Amino acid sequence: MKGIANNKLKIAVKIIDTRVKSEYVRRFLPREMELVRNLKHECVLRVYQVVDISHYAIFITEYCDGGDLLQKIKKMKRYLQRCSIVHRDLKCENVFLDKYENVKLGDFGFARYLKPNEKANTFCGSRAYVAPEILRAIAYTGQTVDIWSAGIVLYVMVTGVMPYDDRNPQKMVERQLGHRIRFPKIDISVQVKTLIYEILHPYPPSRPTYKAICNSDWLRNTAYSLKGVR
Repeated sequence: MKGIANNKLKIAVKIIDTRVKSEYVRRFLPREMELVRNLKHECVLRVYQVVDISHYAIFITEYCDGGDLLQKIKKMKRYLQRCSIVHRDLKCENVFLDKYENVKLGDFGFARYLKPNEKANTFCGSRAYVAPEILRAIAYTGQTVDIWSAGIVLYVMVTGVMPYDDRNPQKMVERQLGHRIRFPKIDISVQVKTLIYEILHPYPPSRPTYKAICNSDWLRNTAYSLKGVR
């Protein structure tokens, strides 16, 4: 994605070559093009226009001056605000920060509409962030897998490292199913450790909801407001 600026508006442009015969282009791109048109939220990367011309799909989006969350983690630690969509590829690189450092969720390439009790079977996302049920090819609900991924992001934000080593997927899944989570020897509050432990539960129904996460001991009294918004 490239940024373009003029005196009036800064935008970013993502160009997809639809001549590439991949599963993403065939299956996920049409869904993304439809879905992003209906997303309007201050914490979601704004899509101004989707253009389908010749052999290219072009997404014209809001430009975030602050880069993405993975870049920001190198300088400071922040927590991810909840989102209420089935994203399926929630990771640090897909959470952006504008010039005021407001959180913006972007890249909806694997997103889809999913009813509360509806399940999906498609493998989506990045291996280090996806829930164990996805890695085990078990049907899953959208909210519970997004919550797991948000837990991974939260772990990275407070520690600066990944909770699991994904170079050996089998061993990683074994650790996840055993509910084994190690924290580095740094000063981390018991409250956030507890929250991460609850979020990264191997049994999906046991994971807290977004509402429960916001009402947790670690977040309950945390005030948040969008900067630069009147």
